Parts: sequence; C-alpha cells; structure tokens
Amino acid sequence: MVSRLRVAVAMAVVVSTIGACAESSEAINGSGATFPQQFQAWASSAYNRQSGSLVLYANPGGGSSKGKSDFKSGLNDFGGTDSAVSESQRPDFDWAYVPYVGGAIAVTYRLDELSGATLSLSPSTLAGIFSGEIARWNDPRIVSDMRSASPWSNSAFRSATTGIAATMHNISPNRAEVTVLLAPTSLRRLVGQDVQVSDSTRGTAVRAAITNGEVVLPVTTGKSSRFVVEVDGVQVAVFERTEVALPDRGITIVYRQDGSGTTNNLCKYLTHVTAGKWQISDAFTSCVPGGSQQIASFGSRFQGQNGSANLSNYLSNTNGAIGYAEVSYALDTFRRSRGMSVSHVQNAAGGFVPPTATAASAFLSGSEMDDEGFVTFNYDQPTNELGYPIVAITYALVRTEANPKNEAVKQYLRWIIDEFAPANAAALGYVALTGELRERALAQTAKIGS
Repeated sequence: MVSRLRVAVAMAVVVSTIGACAESSEAINGSGATFPQQFQAWASSAYNRQSGSLVLYANPGGGSSKGKSDFKSGLNDFGGTDSAVSESQRPDFDWAYVPYVGGAIAVTYRLDELSGATLSLSPSTLAGIFSGEIARWNDPRIVSDMRSASPWSNSAFRSATTGIAATMHNISPNRAEVTVLLAPTSLRRLVGQDVQVSDSTRGTAVRAAITNGEVVLPVTTGKSSRFVVEVDGVQVAVFERTEVALPDRGITIVYRQDGSGTTNNLCKYLTHVTAGKWQISDAFTSCVPGGSQQIASFGSRFQGQNGSANLSNYLSNTNGAIGYAEVSYALDTFRRSRGMSVSHVQNAAGGFVPPTATAASAFLSGSEMDDEGFVTFNYDQPTNELGYPIVAITYALVRTEANPKNEAVKQYLRWIIDEFAPANAAALGYVALTGELRERALAQTAKIGS
C-alpha cells in the first residue's frame, strides 16, 4: 500500500545523545553509497563515542552498486544504497530497506567568470549540458536561463568566513529568500546568535536566531536593492543584481565513473524531464542518450571520477567544469575557496531554487513510499514553488535474521532516525525524516530480528 509522505526539516541544535540506547559489544560495518558519506562519518563517530560501540562506514564507500553487491555477498553488515535493488542484485536471504535520511543532489560547477553570480539552469538546459549537446558556457540556452532567473551576484563570494555560506533566489518579481548555511562547527559556535539581512538602499532589515544549520529569511526586493548578510555581526555576503556575461569557454562534464545511487537519482530526474530520452541506471554512461559510445566520442569533455569526493575535488580544480554531488561536498570550505558552487535548478512551478534542506524537504513532501520501504518521487508539482527537484533518499540494506550483530545494526539505525538526524541533518547538508516517513522508516527497522 502506498502512502503520502510528510517530510520537514528538523529544527534542532547540533547536539545528540544516545539516550536509552543500550551499549553493544558488536562491531558493525557498512559500505556503499557515497551520498551519505559525510553524514555517516559524523553519525558513526558520535555513536561510537557516546555508546562505546564500534560502527564503521567504508571511506570511500564504493558507490551504491558496491553497497548492494557487498550486501548480497555478505561482505558488510549493512549495505548503503540510494537506488533500488534490482532482481539480479537481490540477496538469497531475508532483507529489508531502511530509509534513514534524505537530501538534495546539487548540480555543482566552477565558473570563475561569473564572479559571484549563481548559475541558474532549466531542466531542458541541464539535460542538454549533461548529454554533451550544449558544449559552451555562452550557449544561448544558458544565457536565456540566466536572464529568466535574474540572479543575484554575491560580491563577497570569496569571503574567508569558515563554515558559513549564503545564497539568494527569487520567489516572485518582488520577493526573494536569503538562505544561510552553517557547517556543524560553526553552528555549535553560533547557535542562538542572529542572522541579519539588511537592504542598504531602503534602510530595512530582517533577522532570525540561529537554531539549526539552515536559516531562511524572506526579503522584499526592488530594482536597486543591495542586501548585506551578517551572522553574529560579521558580514558573510553582499547580494546585488548584475548583468551576467557568460564566457566563451568549453564545458567539462564530470560524472561518477563508479556505480552510483546519486547518478541513479539524477538520471531519474533527467528521464522525467526529457520524456524518456535518458535511462535510469547506477552507471552514468548507461543513462546518457547514446550511452558509453557517445561519451567516448566527446573525448576529454567528459571526465569520470570514482566517488563524490573525487568528483568534487576534480571539479573544484577545473574552471569551466560541471557535475553533481550531495550538497555537503560543495559546502566544503576548501572547495568553495577554489570556486566550487551549486546551481539553482528550475522546478515545475517555474522557480529557480537552490539545493537547500528546506527546498529538498518541500519537494519530498510530495513523495510516496511502498511496503518494502522504497520511496518514489513526484516530479510533477506545478504549484510547489519552493521545492528543489533533484533529490535522493538513502537506505541501509539490512538482514532480518535475529542475531547480536543485526541487533546492533537495528540500534544504530533507530538512533539515527530518532536522535541524530533530527539534530544534525540540516547542518550536514541533509534532510531528517519526519512525520509519516519517519514512522514508516522506524517500522522498517523493526523488521530486523523479526
């Protein structure tokens, strides 16, 4: 039976306790999807420190395809995947999906000539870029998207402020939102302090207290507005409208070379927006129209990398490159200092939206979940102007047999869903599961040992 999900961003401080979770002497290990790599690194460290247990998640994880094959072969205690298990990948023992956190897939890029303006792309243009059809940054389709989005340029985009990023996007001709993102270390230091956005041309200001890793402030805009963003009195961004001149530079597409659930979810989106011209697969070269032969024909314009970290590192070192990864990779301070940024993507309501936790949560509210615990997304949301349309849910593949090691997996996943994710997901670039989705995810954990 399919049920409607209700997903919201948890408003919580980056603090987590094990609470009543029993200590376990069992060491457990996971491998697979790199989409949750940053999340797992923080979660397993906190769990081990506070519970006395030992949870390891392979770094690099190897990608969703490896997580599924390792799980089937008995090489891990739980598999990590962001994509469905196919018939050929199904184990010959009893198992279940446990969805435990979600998030946006960012379209990442480095284009120094934008000088602080944010790249904004429509679905058709995005598909054209990733298929190789659009080869240069000054292509008329990209120029048209940028003109439609009327982007805000951040003159302080090279700010030395560590662990804080800001983005601004339009909601309507006279309304916009400023979103401030705080990494966990910055959040711990600044929780309770104010974010203030001032329009220096009008002498107006709005502010809000920092309660979690993402603060969203609505503003009223005008043709000459200039917005100064401050966190605890320190300037972190200055947004103004500017004319964007796109360079006559070739586009380098950086894609996941390994089997990847992040790729799979990007391809689901591109399949939908191109009416089936793309395919759905963990392999990018199987998704793209024309397949691996088409990719090979483009030569060095396409660069494959294993894992989200390697993809993001290559991209941050290459001006003119575009790729895709979980948001936390793009928010890394070093990569940002090299010029890596995230694109705003046009949703079905026509808005160009950043890949924030709030925007991903708004989109996920229209998703559905089946009895196996697998979530499907609704890309047709023409009235959801706030939703970011390229998302993923990440899963643990678990054994349902009753034994001490599986019990340790069960405790760990319940703790993530109940405690760690609500307190930490937004700061880490993810979305905590709440409402009906959370309850059904917990019901999936109950299958372990059943």
